[in-house]
Amino acid sequence: MLTNVWWATVITVGHVIAPANGNSHGTMADAPYGFLYAPAFSLHAELRYPASRYTPQAGDVLLMSDTDCFWTLMYRLAFTGAPGHAGLVVPLPDGRLGVLEAGYNETLWTRITPLAERLREYPGMIWVRRRCIPLTPQQQYRLMEFALAAADKPYASVRVALQVTPLRTRGPLRTFVMGRPRGPGRRYQCAEAVVEALVYAGLRDPRTARPSATYPQDLFYDRSWNRYLDRHPPLGEDWEPPALWTPVLGWALKGRTRAALIASGILPSSDTKPLGNATESANALESSGGSRTLSGRVDGIQPCAGSSEPVPVQGCVLLVGRKTQAITYVEQPLKHVGVFDRPPRLGRRR
Repeated sequence: MLTNVWWATVITVGHVIAPANGNSHGTMADAPYGFLYAPAFSLHAELRYPASRYTPQAGDVLLMSDTDCFWTLMYRLAFTGAPGHAGLVVPLPDGRLGVLEAGYNETLWTRITPLAERLREYPGMIWVRRRCIPLTPQQQYRLMEFALAAADKPYASVRVALQVTPLRTRGPLRTFVMGRPRGPGRRYQCAEAVVEALVYAGLRDPRTARPSATYPQDLFYDRSWNRYLDRHPPLGEDWEPPALWTPVLGWALKGRTRAALIASGILPSSDTKPLGNATESANALESSGGSRTLSGRVDGIQPCAGSSEPVPVQGCVLLVGRKTQAITYVEQPLKHVGVFDRPPRLGRRR
């Protein structure tokens, strides 16, 4: 997670441009869990309106994607594609919400992290499939029980390596008889942990679920190149289509994938005084009412919506309560959506 030290030499920027479609910008002070654009079964980084504040609940599924070349190659060898990672929103004993992830931050461990922190720090694109029907207290308890049993367990690295071999549970015929749920307290792959948890909480049918044969892309589209999983979607109609998450509404950096601008009209055009250190930055933020854009270099920045008019915003720090929070920007270029990044377009489920 970024610290305030990173923002010791930032300057304020006083030029703000509203989106062409008239939608106003929002801040993380208004929505501590960020915003979701309109849902769509698409990996293209489009700002689909109307957007809404993200109000998380247990059972929401996070689909994540970056442009790491190694994992892109591994997924190609396994005949699948983006998104490459999945997590599940789970309740914590203290009442907060966390994210259960097998292979957290590309490590060989399963972790639970606070949801708000994970959303801010992930260096890639995030889509959210929101649960349509809230969980019952019993289902929430079962979800928490599974997550706590899985936390800090090693990642299923051997089975991940087998995904590029004929020995995996995913295949034209193998998935019909292999890959069934194994229960809590095991080693999991990322999508496997999500499906296993949902089965344990009674949200998916254990007779048709195939956790170890499920990939994040199957969770994203509810369509699959695997014939069995295409007939038995791992999530189904109990979850909304994936919605692109953003910490703030509005524009994005050219060639990058994270929105960069906060509320329109907050900054006066004359306010360009450099801020000398993180403490001074925090004081300026507090005196401005809690929401302000802070920026470093200004170069080559354009809105995602297609306009060629530049938007001079490079960095962003927000004041939530009395604490400044830095928003992590995605440093990778936008990922090309290839053949294996899409579900099969021909054929029928049944």
